[in-house]
Formats: sequence, structure tokens, C-alpha cells
Amino acid sequence: MEIIAPKELLDLDAVAVSIWWLGNAGFAVNAAGTVILIDPVIELQDDTDPVTSEIGLPLLAPLPIRARNIDRADVVLVTHDHGDHAGHRTLPELAARTHAIFIGTERTGFKLRQFGVAEERIHTARYNQPMRVGGITVIPTVAKHEEDAIHTQRGDCCGFLIRTAGVTIWHPGDSELLEEHLKRTGVNVLMLPIAPHIFGTTDAQRLANATRARHIIPCHYGTYDSDLYWCSGDPATVGAGIEDARQRYHVLNIGEKLVIPLR
Repeated sequence: MEIIAPKELLDLDAVAVSIWWLGNAGFAVNAAGTVILIDPVIELQDDTDPVTSEIGLPLLAPLPIRARNIDRADVVLVTHDHGDHAGHRTLPELAARTHAIFIGTERTGFKLRQFGVAEERIHTARYNQPMRVGGITVIPTVAKHEEDAIHTQRGDCCGFLIRTAGVTIWHPGDSELLEEHLKRTGVNVLMLPIAPHIFGTTDAQRLANATRARHIIPCHYGTYDSDLYWCSGDPATVGAGIEDARQRYHVLNIGEKLVIPLR
């Protein structure tokens, strides 16, 4: 298990794009000094219990960093309002400790307000409508999550396309595979959810091969000690069906980073 050094994550003089897997669907990105957090769930349920996540499930590995140790972030992207993506302890902590703005769908915005995030810091994601945040461009992408009776329509959840420092990163969010996804091109880094209720094995392979992303990082698996279906996923099986996987497919440990030098 890797521990993320806060000073490395927050390095204003960074000369590369560094991407850390936070576990589940979460990522931290330092893009040449701009700090982006995606679906961070990085607090404990109880400070006296070091093994139970804020969502109430035991962790397979310690948290790589905690929200309380992050003193600067520029933007926090939340794909939807499920607890394993919108941490009820993480998001208020980040709001209190950083100047970040928070971007998510209307439903996610409602939850952020419940968490006490100030209205002026909440920005509503609209599909395919670019949002400029400092030196980065964020484009919400279409998603449709049919896990439950709530997230059944487009608009309740989203993905995020991030363009920064000459690198394009795409996190498609929790979604079934859509035709729009297969048409996506120009992606340098694909954050690929592989849990069976999202893309699973076959659709994850299809998306990875269709986008021809230069770097692919599997996520949404291997984080919680639970047999719940949404906690599972086999990155090796997915990788076996990805073209040029040896060069393109990066199975990270929680807290490990992928570094993309800037040209």
C-alpha cells in the first residue's frame, strides 16, 4: 500500500501530470500544480477505528491519504451522490480545509448542500458543457446508472472529461456502456470502472479498445472487504482482453501513482 505525501500531491511546482488511485472510483490528480480530486472517499467512519471506511465497510488497505491532510485543492468532481462516491465525511472536510469548487449533477449538488458546502462553491454539471476552472477545462459526459430505482435516468450521474497541461483524462463515472462512450476519442488517460454493475469485464474491454486511450487505470474494485457485487472486479481478467495491455494498462495499488511527463 502506498501512502500519498501531502506535499507531493500539493506541489505547486510540479512539472508532470501525476495521478493517484485513492481506492474505489476515487482519484487525485496534480496537473502541473493544479489539484483535482475525483470521487474522493478518504475518511474513516470513526477516528478510533482505523479499518472502517466512512461508508461503514472495512478497508482492504489503509487509506492512502485522508481529507483532513489535504490543505489545498482546486476542484472536486463528484460523479453522483452514492455514498461510495460522495463521502459524507470527506466532502465537508475538503470544503472546510480547501478553496476547491465542487462540480456534480443537480442531485449531487443537493447532497453537497446537506453536507454544508456553500452555495457559491457548488457548480452544476451539464452534459457536454465545458467549465473552466483555473488552468483546466472540465466537460461533464453522459452517464446512465441503473443500479437502483433512483439513478435510472441520464442527468442523475455523469462522467468527467478533464483537459489540463496538454493531457486529456476521462472518468466515465458509474454508467452502463453507451454509444456516446464508444465514440469518445483523444483520451490520454481512461479511468475505467470494472465492477460488474458498471462496465464489468466485457464492456470495460470494449471501451478501452474503442477509445485507444494511451493509459488505462482500472478502478471501482478491490477497496472494501465485502462480497457486495459493487465491490468486486478482476483487473487481470479485464486486462487480458485489452489491446496492447502491456503498454497501456496500469493496475495500480491503492495510493500508487501514474506519472505522465509533460512534453
